[in-house]
Amino acid sequence: MVIHEARLANVPLANTFYPMKITRLIATVFAASVLLAVSAAAQTAKVVKVIGANATLRIQGSPDRPAKPGEPVPLNAQIVTGAGTKVYVNVYDGAVALVEANSAVRLNSLAASGAEIEVTSGSVVSQLVPGQDHKYFIKTPKGIAAAKGTVYTVTVQGVNYTVVTTAGRVDVTPVGGGASITLTPGGISVSNVNNGAPTTAAQLTQSNPEVMAAVNLAATVALTAVATVSANAPEFGARAAATATAELSQSVATIVQSVPSAVATAVAGAAAAAPTQAAALVSSAVQAAAASSPATLTQVAQTVTQAAAQGAASTTSTPAQAAAVAQTVAQAAAQAAATAAPTQAVAIAQTVSQAAAQGATQGAVAANQSAAAVGAAVATSAAQGAAQGATQGATTAQGSNAAAAATTGADVAKAAATGASQGATNAGGTVNTANVASSAAAGAGAGASAAVGTTVAVATPPAPTVTAPIVTPAIPVDPAINVSPSGPR
Repeated sequence: MVIHEARLANVPLANTFYPMKITRLIATVFAASVLLAVSAAAQTAKVVKVIGANATLRIQGSPDRPAKPGEPVPLNAQIVTGAGTKVYVNVYDGAVALVEANSAVRLNSLAASGAEIEVTSGSVVSQLVPGQDHKYFIKTPKGIAAAKGTVYTVTVQGVNYTVVTTAGRVDVTPVGGGASITLTPGGISVSNVNNGAPTTAAQLTQSNPEVMAAVNLAATVALTAVATVSANAPEFGARAAATATAELSQSVATIVQSVPSAVATAVAGAAAAAPTQAAALVSSAVQAAAASSPATLTQVAQTVTQAAAQGAASTTSTPAQAAAVAQTVAQAAAQAAATAAPTQAVAIAQTVSQAAAQGATQGAVAANQSAAAVGAAVATSAAQGAAQGATQGATTAQGSNAAAAATTGADVAKAAATGASQGATNAGGTVNTANVASSAAAGAGAGASAAVGTTVAVATPPAPTVTAPIVTPAIPVDPAINVSPSGPR
């Protein structure tokens, strides 16, 4: 120690600060390493939700293990899903990816607002918050799909890819170089069709029906994914759920306008995965039809009402729950349609009430409920919801007074009672038509009263006559959704 001090005494004064410089350098390096560690931890992707029981997380240097909610997904990790299993991953704040059933993906890179996910097989649905500076890429054997704020599905089969965009914009660049293409909502790129040039569902339907089947599935899984995130804010976070709610409306509109062949299965699947979003799904679909193709309004309303009612009711366990689904869906669809086309309110009420009653009964029966018991409950509720929605929508749109609203309500109630009774009967239900008529009148009165701001009484129509069952097949729902009985909606 004495020798050391003597040496220090013989060096220039400036160099006596050398130990202090070393100390500061060490402190700086330590602080930087802490910040890097915190940053890396903040950028670790995480499994948020797993549907099914056949998902594997593969991390380099560790044994394979089941993917579970809350599990970190580090760089270069793989997620492999089997039949009937889906995995939702929060890639980073502002980006959620759904790894579909029978898929394999790898997380190649990750940053605060960017990532590259490589899809070796199967499908991935990406949901990105708009307005954020994303550097987000989905890599396939033949191309890389990049997006800023959007919803899109990338499917890989062998070395070929299919990209379907339901909201926002996606740029697809061939691997190895070449000109990029841009897809807007409804845009499709298939690597082995015209070298991946942008195309549409209408073109594919005529030229390549086999590819169109994959496009329909891509649209369906995208809508299901968005509805799931929208309905589960506690799991995904308020920001992601709010973004998904906005993207849900955009995605439904895109499917109605650009991929109409997927409407029924997409809405049924989304409603089964997120029953609380069933009313929002039908409202958005009907509004999209009204804006783009008014001539198809009633047909779209019928299709989406039956699909949403069936999907949501398939998660119920009691007739009362199925009836609540029928009422909510029927009211939303009828009100949106009658607001857009008030002179068609009567026809809308009958079409929508029949679709809601039939769909909800079919869904509940698929969930092992008795058709006879469900049909009675569903018919009265569907009639009430459709009558209320159609009367309120038409009365508001036309600016009617109380007397006119009562007249409209009486006509609507009669039509709604007829439609709901027939719909439940078609699905094998047993219906008390007098009760259905009374319920329809109550619904029409409620709708008229809400529209004019004062109590309006609507006369109960005669009990409708029901014909022999007209069987309409149930809408197929993606078996990977794994619905389960739930409580009241």
